[in-house]
Amino acid sequence: MEGRWIVPYFGPWLDARHPRPAVPGEIRWFAAIDGKDIEVKDGTPFQHGQETIRPQSRTFIASRITDNPYLLNTGYMATLQALPEPLRSQMLEGDFRAGMQDSPWQVIPTAWVEAAQARWRVPDRRPPMDSMGVDVARGGEDETVIARRHGMWFDVPLAVPGAQTPNGAEVAGRVVASRRNDAVVHIDVIGVGASPYDILNGSGIQTVGVNVAQAATGLDSSGRLSFRNLRSMLWWRMREALDPINETGICLPPGARLTAELCAPTWSLRGSTIYVASREEIIKTTGRSPDYASAYVLALMDTPKNDALEVAHGNARRNYDPWSRRD
Repeated sequence: MEGRWIVPYFGPWLDARHPRPAVPGEIRWFAAIDGKDIEVKDGTPFQHGQETIRPQSRTFIASRITDNPYLLNTGYMATLQALPEPLRSQMLEGDFRAGMQDSPWQVIPTAWVEAAQARWRVPDRRPPMDSMGVDVARGGEDETVIARRHGMWFDVPLAVPGAQTPNGAEVAGRVVASRRNDAVVHIDVIGVGASPYDILNGSGIQTVGVNVAQAATGLDSSGRLSFRNLRSMLWWRMREALDPINETGICLPPGARLTAELCAPTWSLRGSTIYVASREEIIKTTGRSPDYASAYVLALMDTPKNDALEVAHGNARRNYDPWSRRD
């Protein structure tokens, strides 16, 4: 469709699922690298192979035809009014998001995330904190993100640049400072997450180390489909929690970054096994690590607190599998 080029070209301003959205008039920098339009940090020239790349600035401010008196007096409005949707809204109202649709293989539909965010309100009194999800920065522009869950109400993310969490002790300290009600800590232990896990666990804090590459132990809600790995299963659990048909009442804090990341992964079905795109595949597609979404996916894990396990099941705690489905 003619004109659709404008959405990816001005993605930070027009794409609601962009991982780093921009406000109207904000300056961003882009460079052409190997024929692709890539967003970069600033306008500083850099070397790419034998070529010196000089980034160019770009911004976007939406406007309507009524903002342009010259076009308004030419009869152009009548032409735009006759266009079919979504072109009519795009060209007449300057709404280039109109008509944008999810991929049929998107793990979590955008409308489900937006509905959960629309339900979100700060309660007069928060329920006890049940779970925390911690995604530790892997370097570069990554952020260490802590998500906190109170029942099915999720608090706003606590996020800091990776440079501010240079070691396991710093991450562990931030977790302890934000933890309430003996909440269970779920932390990604692949790579840099191993150190804060060791510190938290050694301090007597109930901490579940999550290696998303390991085998999944559960099935989907139908009981028919398995998962490629734990990561695929955890993302699918978030999909099931957000699915309106399940009426979980899940509430997620509003935020374009969280929306974009939760809606970024795609999935495929191979036989009866669900494969969710890897972190590396998401980074390749979006240019950013899904730090926020990963923390919230971890926070959704439903691990009973130690005290509850000991009272209700005695020594069952030793055999409890936090990654299997609990009815």
